[in-house]
Amino acid sequence: MSKPPAKRAKRKAVTADIADAGASNLLVASLDLSSNISHREIADALLTLLPAGATRQHPSSKKLAKAFPLVIAALDNRSNALARQSEAEGMKAELAFRFPAEGNGKVGDGEPEPEQFTTIQFPEETFVGILKYLDGREVVKTSLVCKSWLVTSRLPGLWERLDGTCGLTNKSRKLNMTALLKILERQQFSCLKHIVMPNHSLQLSKTSINKMAKLLPHLETFEMPSVWATGPKLKDEHVVSIAENFTKLSSIRNVEMWSITNTGIANVAQTMGGKLLDLRINGSIYYLADSGLSAITTWCHNLQHFAYQISWGYTSGRDYLSGGGIVNLFRNCRRLVVCKLKDVRNLRKEHCQEILTMIEEGDEGEFALRKMDLEGYSFIIEENPFRIVDK
Repeated sequence: MSKPPAKRAKRKAVTADIADAGASNLLVASLDLSSNISHREIADALLTLLPAGATRQHPSSKKLAKAFPLVIAALDNRSNALARQSEAEGMKAELAFRFPAEGNGKVGDGEPEPEQFTTIQFPEETFVGILKYLDGREVVKTSLVCKSWLVTSRLPGLWERLDGTCGLTNKSRKLNMTALLKILERQQFSCLKHIVMPNHSLQLSKTSINKMAKLLPHLETFEMPSVWATGPKLKDEHVVSIAENFTKLSSIRNVEMWSITNTGIANVAQTMGGKLLDLRINGSIYYLADSGLSAITTWCHNLQHFAYQISWGYTSGRDYLSGGGIVNLFRNCRRLVVCKLKDVRNLRKEHCQEILTMIEEGDEGEFALRKMDLEGYSFIIEENPFRIVDK
């Protein structure tokens, strides 16, 4: 008795699927990734694992898509395991330099003698002292020499500064806050004192600032990213959060007043008070006004470095900073060592003369000023002794 047509068709379909699956497995197994095979060929081989006509919504397609993150995670785990193994082996090895020994050459009838080396072993503190003369990128290159150098290159004492010279540039614009926080979790950055935030759409939030503060308890200088016409902008709440969370912070640089107002500047000054030693502000959409500068002169008597410039096109209707406000800065912040001003239009020559007269009439050591750098004026101020000189 013959089988019904429906059952025969079903059995043929199952047999065909098994044959297709076998062919697909053979095709995938035959892939040689070490050859010049293209990405497209790899993708085509993986697609043969799916039923004909399967789309992204097909259950098999979803399974395949979910497998890729697992592959990446497994590769990352392998990398981490190899890194831990290299560090463990490097910690056991001694730091040493090998130099060709004198006398290497030919002997007897011209046969070369075996090359001889002189090995000099270095204490770790001596080698670290040498590496401190290098910038971040150069230190990373030394880690490629051997495993003992790799371990030494990751000592926290070598990483007190993290900026563009260390590769923290984000030129590819692929670095986000999650990835940056992952980098800062590394033990080598636990003693970081100075960070220059990378540019290009790196979004800071109060939450991410709080996480950074926990990872960088010794941070003293926070330099903000440059602001572009497009992309995220820091607001008052962000700069105040920086002042509140980093307990050892003494320097805030590149404060771009695009979305940061004088209220934010005043709150930062009140929050940090005498801890603030270095403040550098750029006027953009908003300009520094007497109200913001007054808060600085009231709360930050230990200020040592102050800089203010108008970094975008000047608009007089937004400029509420007077020459008298600058004079009060010098009157109240007498530990100010360096003051840099650019295009502060309401600062006149008579205001500068009033500042210099105040310093000259003060007691010896009463004012710490060593440099007053002016840009965008018809005159300059020379030092030793201070005097106004027309250009």
